[in-house]
Amino acid sequence: MTDTVQSTAVSAERARLRAAAGQLSDLILDRLADPAATMAATRIPAEAADDGVAEGVWAELTLGSGSPGLSLAFSGGARPGTERAARAHGYLAVATRAAGAGDTVPSGIFKGPGALAFAVLAAHRATGGYTGALHRLDAYQRQLVRTALPAVPDGPLATIGHYEVVRGMTGVGRYLLARAESCGEELELVLGYLIELARGTTAHRGARVPRWWALDAPRIGSEHLLPDGHLNLGLSHGVAGPLMLLALAWRDGVRLPGHREALESTADLLVRWAVRDEHGSYWPGYLGLDAYLAGPDAYREPAGWPSWCYGAPGVSRALQTAGAALGRPEWTAVARDSVERLLRVPLDDWGVTDHALCHGWAGALHQLGRLNEHFGEERIERRRDETAARLLAGHDPDAPFGLRFTMTRRPFASDVSGYLDGAAGVALALDSYAAGGTPHDWDMPLLLS
Repeated sequence: MTDTVQSTAVSAERARLRAAAGQLSDLILDRLADPAATMAATRIPAEAADDGVAEGVWAELTLGSGSPGLSLAFSGGARPGTERAARAHGYLAVATRAAGAGDTVPSGIFKGPGALAFAVLAAHRATGGYTGALHRLDAYQRQLVRTALPAVPDGPLATIGHYEVVRGMTGVGRYLLARAESCGEELELVLGYLIELARGTTAHRGARVPRWWALDAPRIGSEHLLPDGHLNLGLSHGVAGPLMLLALAWRDGVRLPGHREALESTADLLVRWAVRDEHGSYWPGYLGLDAYLAGPDAYREPAGWPSWCYGAPGVSRALQTAGAALGRPEWTAVARDSVERLLRVPLDDWGVTDHALCHGWAGALHQLGRLNEHFGEERIERRRDETAARLLAGHDPDAPFGLRFTMTRRPFASDVSGYLDGAAGVALALDSYAAGGTPHDWDMPLLLS
């Protein structure tokens, strides 16, 4: 087959896949149109539950599986769709009632009023409305920073929850950056906090560790496995998140004293811990004290599956963005090498057992698209085509939302509707792919843009 014929065949197949992706995205959104029906259908069926009893997994006022994430799905699409504004409004109404009646303890952006803030921001950008609600949520986020911004301790942090994307100040800072015109002072407070954490090392158990070191464990219940705490490298829960926020702020012209040095030290930490195998570079999700002190050359654990939360391509995107911000091609090269690993390893060996944005096929599809905005390589686009095909193959017309997800040990067995963990996020990833790979800013809560 000549190069011209082969290129034509690839283009035709890509056009077919994008058309099919758009159709599946529309189908999913139609299945999600009614809030009450969506809540009722969001569940782990009895046959998939560990105890054989069906249970609901709807979590209101969250981006993981709740109304804010569903609203975001209808506001954030790249392609036109009928009734999307009205459907987004329906979910916003549910979320607003929950915010008014429920617990509004200060939290990050994936749970509570912070999740609602991103949904309202997306609806405002899509329609020009919701100005009053947006200003009220701005005020909430400003007050959150004023009352809940942690101090930088002399030793390790009590928890990664102080600074991470999901629960901590990095996620809050992404919202503040999007609303810098009304939240500029608080944005600078958050950036200053992260800059201070990136500065130097701290003493711990007779050693020197980065100031990002936290005494908790990545997962509740696993503290006994990491009695000396850990260094988290992921985008969702670790140092790649602050790196991404600092890079985005620098890109947008928000630059503070020590900002460049914070970018350099955090990027250098991730470059140092880009472990190599025969396929390319990857990142450990987190490091206990013994592993950290032994260094990257001694690291022997295999790479995890491609995900947003840990490892490539999430960390890859943070390092790429930082490299572009400061003009550091050596950082971008490490990010590219981690993508090369994803091109070399067959999809069957990726270990992906979910469809969702967080650590499933949709997340891989979307993040590779974001990465390829800079790299612009046909090989990456072909891998995106293959990833989209996996999502399309997962379509189950009998499933309430058109696809099933993994919320238990049984893969692809649960009916999940949300943005991060379920169908809403898949619909957005497919929509962006169908539109030609140019996503809108619905992925701001993921810090991918």
